[in-house]
Amino acid sequence: MSATQILDPVLLSEHEHDGTWTLVLHVPADLAYFPGHFPQAPVLPGAVQIAWALAFASQRFGTPARCKVMEALKFQRLLRPGDRVELTLRYDISRHKLHFAYRYSDTIYSSGRLAWSAEP
Repeated sequence: MSATQILDPVLLSEHEHDGTWTLVLHVPADLAYFPGHFPQAPVLPGAVQIAWALAFASQRFGTPARCKVMEALKFQRLLRPGDRVELTLRYDISRHKLHFAYRYSDTIYSSGRLAWSAEP
């Protein structure tokens, strides 16, 4: 990937309420991840969705940008070029787990828990 390729979503807005962050994101059509990932029907890879959740959480909660454990991952609907989505992030400090979900209105695209150790 060259330095000019787009790797991140466009952050349209964000707010925090009771420790949960909600970020409104736009998925640019020219992201570096789309070419070659189903050329006739491009979709955002699940690994990228997880990486974005970790990166945004790291900036807001001070958590590591990489996790060791992924739990209850569900990819229910495809994220496509041009989609607008809300990413919710909640960090369970006592369990060291990040809960994330990509959704828009009543539609859930993906969700799961990310942790930094295998402990409960």
